[in-house]
Amino acid sequence: MKLPVFWAFIILSVLGQLLWAFIVSQDVRIDLRWSSFGYGLGIGLGFMQGKWTSRLWDQSYLQVLRRQITFWEAKGAKLLTFYTCAALGLPILGTILIRSLDTLVGIQSYVFGFIGATNVALLLWVRRMPK
Repeated sequence: MKLPVFWAFIILSVLGQLLWAFIVSQDVRIDLRWSSFGYGLGIGLGFMQGKWTSRLWDQSYLQVLRRQITFWEAKGAKLLTFYTCAALGLPILGTILIRSLDTLVGIQSYVFGFIGATNVALLLWVRRMPK
């Protein structure tokens, strides 16, 4: 992806979180600590996912471009895919089981943090690439 696309994703995820926190803060029944916790956890796990993806691409980028291997055949790609599906899928699946409004607010913030931090880590990698 091009740098403006990464910047757009990062800005939209931060704006999304700010708007989400503002809207949710209007309801006095909701504890915003869950939102902060979810956002922080999302940032941590999302940045890990982005760094892992960038390391994977660092090792296999040219091979994939030359069509010597597919992304799926790259070392660590299957585990990265499993991690990403678990890191995003389990909290979203948890919304079906959880009936607490506070926790649901935290899960939405987690998703915003995860997506934003993943794109920050990938942006840092793309900026290091030679032109």
